[in-house]
Amino acid sequence: MSDENKTLTDVGEAAGVFPETLSEETAADYSAVTQEMQETVSQQIPQMQESDAQPYSEADEETAEDAVPTPHFVTVARQAREQREAERAARRAEAEAKAALEEEEKLFGSVDDDEEEEAPAPPSAEEGPVIVFDHVTKEYTDGPEDADNAALKDVSFSINRGEFVFIVGPSGSGKSTLIRLLMREISPTAGAIYIAGSNLSTLRNRQVCKYRRSIGIVFQDFRLLEDRTVFENVAFAQKVIGAPSRKITKNVSKMLSMVRLRNKYRSYPNKLSGGEQQRVAVARALVNNPLILLADEPTGNLDPANTADIMELLEDINARGTTVVVVTHNREIVDSMQRRVISLREGVIVDDKKGGYDRE
Repeated sequence: MSDENKTLTDVGEAAGVFPETLSEETAADYSAVTQEMQETVSQQIPQMQESDAQPYSEADEETAEDAVPTPHFVTVARQAREQREAERAARRAEAEAKAALEEEEKLFGSVDDDEEEEAPAPPSAEEGPVIVFDHVTKEYTDGPEDADNAALKDVSFSINRGEFVFIVGPSGSGKSTLIRLLMREISPTAGAIYIAGSNLSTLRNRQVCKYRRSIGIVFQDFRLLEDRTVFENVAFAQKVIGAPSRKITKNVSKMLSMVRLRNKYRSYPNKLSGGEQQRVAVARALVNNPLILLADEPTGNLDPANTADIMELLEDINARGTTVVVVTHNREIVDSMQRRVISLREGVIVDDKKGGYDRE
């Protein structure tokens, strides 16, 4: 191979182009440009050899680069390479979104193949209580045989649509078991739990996923996706139910305005305060317009100022018609809000009244 041909081949390979990989049209361009370049190089070789003897500066290099036009096949190659890189970036973004969606589905369930299975329908005002515990007992079998392993014992109560109810009690009273039963993470050993008239124990696996998407859940530790923005964290709750993009944008913007975080929609969780992170969690829990909002120790990790802010937000949500159930051990907020309080002790309801924390 002549020096001229080798030079042209090196240029093509440096641009990521090989003649055998080109289309017919591009190959013709390649051939024509190659011939033209060969003639040009042949004419310029004597001048190049003469200039080699002269001192060479950076200014000369810049002038030379500007003077030599980029061959068409090199331009085509660069465009093709940029397109391949864009396609790879799109595939990576799609894979990352899929992984994040799978993580989010652990909280909200999967939408695959659930059209055939019906979750409990939202009740009308005439249908009565939205939550009913009917003589519910929950026993755990991993304790000593002679120990009392019942976390809840013959518990009965009902909560009407639009109520705001606190579930309180000391550690070990059965509060966590009650919330897990409402989330359908576990089933009662005896008795029945009805949500909007449907018995939770009779739901199939796919119906359970759909049921969980009909309720909003706020956790003490926020459970936000750290690599997603505020907007994306809230939007994923809509994506798992298959909402269209336009509706997602509208609903997420509405929720962020309600929790006073619209100006933070591009922020990541690690740039937010604890109170702001919990407000994002509340927005995510509410974006699907749930029948019930369950809040499990929602202020447990917050200072007094942020605690008051979150409880004020929950009151606003309740005023809009959502049934709110808050599990807490914070006496101050219970006493200050004067709502209905169900008190548990050793798995038994010891009090159920409107007012403050039971102090007996």
